[in-house]
Amino acid sequence: MTHLVLWIAACGLLAWFTRHRPVRGVALVLVLWAAVPAIAAHVLTGLSRGPVAFHPATWLVLSIVAVQLIFGLPQLVAALNRHIYVVVAVGTFICGAFATNMAFNSGGTRLLVDQVVAPFLVFWIVVAFGDRDRQALLLLRNTVLAVIAALCALAFVQLLAGRILFYTADYEALDWFHPEKFDRWMGTTDSPLVLSLGICIAAPLTVSLRRDLIRFALLGCYLVGVIITQSRTGGVMLAAILLYIVIRAPMRLWARTLYAMLMAIAGYVALTSTLASGLNARIANDTGSAEARATALRFFTNHWLDYAFTGQGLTSSYQIARNAGLITSLESSYLMYAVDTGIILATVYFGAQLCLILRHAGQKGLRGVTVAALVGFVLQHTFSAVAGANLSGTLIWVVIGMTVIGSSCPAARRPEPSRRLEPSLRAQPVNAP
Repeated sequence: MTHLVLWIAACGLLAWFTRHRPVRGVALVLVLWAAVPAIAAHVLTGLSRGPVAFHPATWLVLSIVAVQLIFGLPQLVAALNRHIYVVVAVGTFICGAFATNMAFNSGGTRLLVDQVVAPFLVFWIVVAFGDRDRQALLLLRNTVLAVIAALCALAFVQLLAGRILFYTADYEALDWFHPEKFDRWMGTTDSPLVLSLGICIAAPLTVSLRRDLIRFALLGCYLVGVIITQSRTGGVMLAAILLYIVIRAPMRLWARTLYAMLMAIAGYVALTSTLASGLNARIANDTGSAEARATALRFFTNHWLDYAFTGQGLTSSYQIARNAGLITSLESSYLMYAVDTGIILATVYFGAQLCLILRHAGQKGLRGVTVAALVGFVLQHTFSAVAGANLSGTLIWVVIGMTVIGSSCPAARRPEPSRRLEPSLRAQPVNAP
C-alpha cells in the first residue's frame, strides 16, 4: 500500500499544479493511459489486483476532481446543471452496475471505475472547464493527435524488432499473447484493436489542422499504424475517414486532387508491401473471427430475455460466453454490458453517449470532432472495447466532451487553403520600416 499512497500523493500534486487549468490535467490523463497499459498499472500503483487496483490515470482523475471540488465547485455545478439528464442517466447506470456487482460478487468494481466512473468524470471536467475555451479544445486535440502518433511509431518499432519493448512480462501473462508467433503490435495499449480505435478517433481531428504537410504526415503514420494492428474494421473505417478528409479539408481543387492522389499512392504502397502481409492474410483467412462474432450475436438474440432487466455483474459476460461454448467473448461493448448489467441499463448508458453526440453534432468550434466522437461510439461496439480496462473509455468520453464544448466555442476560422500575404503587409511600400 505504500506504493499506492506515494502515487496518490503524486496525483494530488499534479492536480494542485493544474488547478487553474484542469483541462491540462485531462491531457496528462490521456498520456498516462497511453503510456501505461492497464495490465501494467501495478508499475505505478503497486497493486495488480483488488477492488482499488485502479489504473494510475484513474487516481489522477479522482485527484483532479477532489481539488476542483475546492477550487472550481461553481464550474462543476454549472456543468452538472447544463447536462443534468446525462448525469442522471450515467449515474443510474453506475449505481445499477455497482449494485449488480455486489449482488453477484462479479469482481467488476475495478472495471466500473476505470471504464465508466473515471471517464465520465473526465467528461465532466472537460465540459466544466473547457466551456467557451478554444485553447482547451485545441490542447485536447493536439494531445490526442500526438499520443496516437507516438503509439503508432512505437508499434512500427515493435514490428521491426519483432517483440514487445515495454512491459514484456505483463503482456506475456495474457492468455492470448504468444510471443513466438504474435505479429499484431499495439504500442503500449492493451490490445491491437484498442490502438486501431484510437487511430480512427484521431484521424478525423486532422481535418482541423492548418498545415497540409502535418496532416499528411499524421495520416501516413495512422495508416501504417492501423495496418500493423491488422484490424480489418479499423482499416475500412480509416479508408472512409481519409475520403472524408479529402472532401472536407480546406484545400483548393488542385491541392485536393493532388492530396487524394498522394493518399491513394501511399495506401497502395503500404497495402502491397510486406508491412501489410499480416492484414492481407487476415482478410484472406479471418481464422474464424467473423463466425465467432456471428455465433456470439446468435447467442445473445436467443437469450436476451434472460438479461432484459438485470445482468450478473460487470465482467460476467466472459464466463457466460465460455459456458455457452463460445470461442471468444461477445465481442461488442453493448452486448457485454447488456449481459453484465441488463439491457435497460446498457441502453441508458450508451444512449446517453449517443444523445450527447447528436445534440451537439452541429458544433462549429472544431472541424472533425463530431466525426471522431461518432467513430469512437460505433467502433467500441465492434469488439470488447470498454468491457476491459484500457484507453478506450477515457478517449471516447474525451472526444464526446470536445464535441460538447465545441458547440459553445466560437466558430473556428476556416484556414486559408494556401499561404498568402496579410493585406496589411501587401499595402505597405517595399522599403517600409
